[in-house]
Parts: sequence; C-alpha cells; structure tokens
Amino acid sequence: MIASNEDLQTMFRNSTTEELEARLTQLENVISHLRSRGLSWAYDCREIRIAEHNSGHVFAELRRRKEESAKTQDRK
Repeated sequence: MIASNEDLQTMFRNSTTEELEARLTQLENVISHLRSRGLSWAYDCREIRIAEHNSGHVFAELRRRKEESAKTQDRK
C-alpha cells in the first residue's frame, strides 16, 4: 500500500531529506542482506516484508519532495 501525498507529508514531516535518504539506504541494505540468505527464505521473512514496505514509503516521500521542489523552481 502506498500512501497519498498528504499521508506521506504527515508521516515524514519531522524528517529531513538527508535522513530519509540515509534511511532508504539502510532499508535497501537490510533487504539485500536478507535476500543473500536465500530468496525463498527471504520472501517468507517478516523482516524483509516490513523493510520493503517501509522503503516504498520512504522512496515515495523522496519522490514527492523532488517533484514539489521542481514545481516550486518552475514557478520562479
């Protein structure tokens, strides 16, 4: 489930873009580590499903911020 732009903005309003980028990198490392243990095991692992879900939200928020920044710059 991907949240709406308003939900993302609310969820991450206290996080900087740098913090979100670091968090995304951390989640990607967790996912990579768990997958390296074996693909079938990783897909059954609760931890990887949570990491994938969270990385989707963080990625969506970073994309939302980038698009918002581009719109702001276009208006100037």
